[in-house]
Amino acid sequence: MEQATAEIPHATRLESLTFSLLYSLPEFARGPVIRRPLTMRQLARLDTQAAAQRFCMRLRVRYGGRSLYVKGPRGKVLLLLSQGDVERVLTGSDSVFSLRTEDKWRAFSPVQPDSLLLSRGKSREDQRRFTDAVLQPGRAPHDLARRIDQVMAEELDGIFGHRPAVVSWKRLRDGYYRAVLRLVLGDAARDDVQILSALNALRREGNWVGLRPWREKRVRSLRQAMMARIEPHVAAAADGSLAGLFAAAPQSPLTRPAVQVPHWLMALEGIGTTVLGTTLALLAGHPEHYERARAEASATGGDREHLRACLYESLRLWPLVPTLQRVVTTPTGWHGATLAAGTDITIPVAVHSRNPQIDYADAFTPQAWLDGRASADWWIVPFSAGPGRCPGADLGGQVGAAVLATLLRQYDFHPAGPELGAGGPLPQTLDPFSLRLSVRPGRR
Repeated sequence: MEQATAEIPHATRLESLTFSLLYSLPEFARGPVIRRPLTMRQLARLDTQAAAQRFCMRLRVRYGGRSLYVKGPRGKVLLLLSQGDVERVLTGSDSVFSLRTEDKWRAFSPVQPDSLLLSRGKSREDQRRFTDAVLQPGRAPHDLARRIDQVMAEELDGIFGHRPAVVSWKRLRDGYYRAVLRLVLGDAARDDVQILSALNALRREGNWVGLRPWREKRVRSLRQAMMARIEPHVAAAADGSLAGLFAAAPQSPLTRPAVQVPHWLMALEGIGTTVLGTTLALLAGHPEHYERARAEASATGGDREHLRACLYESLRLWPLVPTLQRVVTTPTGWHGATLAAGTDITIPVAVHSRNPQIDYADAFTPQAWLDGRASADWWIVPFSAGPGRCPGADLGGQVGAAVLATLLRQYDFHPAGPELGAGGPLPQTLDPFSLRLSVRPGRR
């Protein structure tokens, strides 16, 4: 039996300051809600993630692999450096380890104050049931795979032209965004780009985590404008869209289906902005995986498991959500000590997914997702896990794989700049906006 007098270790002031400078400050600088491209470029040059990785490994050695308190701008935070602690928090009840932290509220409330991401209690239970029914193809009585393929083919056909060229990421993003609007809200929303414009303006406000309170009036105006354009599409409930599935999903007055939509658009937009280009660059730098991906893209039928594995591996190497946050809601036992209600918890996913104990930490290894190694490893949680796991993770993988298949059927991709190849360890800090690929029309 653990001693009731056990204490949770505390980092020194210097260690807390160093963690803030190497990890917390760069996370804020790159944008907690939407990435800032210019800052991403500078952070990649400095390789801040590698420095944070080395420092966290030193903390693990000094404190015997235990999680510890570090001092942050708003007080002490429990930094999880133990794999067992990561598992315990992520699989624990979300009523005890709540996802609605103060920092998360400040960052995401401009976009979605009443959505599942920031809900708790009965509202969270209600909205989670609804969201699971709509977003998880394996659990709901529908299959969007054919519709996803159709929409991606229509929007991305010939997207890079019919001559050798350098990939235009803007053209890819624009086509992908049109497809996302169709899939979520229906074909009538295809050119309703003001939805995404307002969404991204709100996300840029969220990047300031409440430090600009004088902008609240503008935030409310933007959110009202965004919802005024989303709600008619939700009411239309177009066939072949997620909105068309709302009526069959469990809901109550607490659900508020339309206000869940911005989070879904935001998550899918993130895949198109950074993950797709990074995955294509990884494939272009790894011929053996590229050829298998091309073959899978051209095959009829199948579940595209290799393409999804490549996408997930890109997310392991450079997580879309590099930090998971929780807050303790009730006094909770912790290795013989007690976590007080209100204790903030930080899980540095981007650090853990490159832990040197993972024998493929800095290598592109999609087979780890096929043989079960990655999904069984608690250092690797790009979609979170347990009650807080992203409910749209499977759908996002399906959408991303469909995009990759559509592009690989049409084009051959080759590096046109710094390679993400197999010649050495992959960089820990990556600027996805600086990746360059050349493209040639290929045989369909």
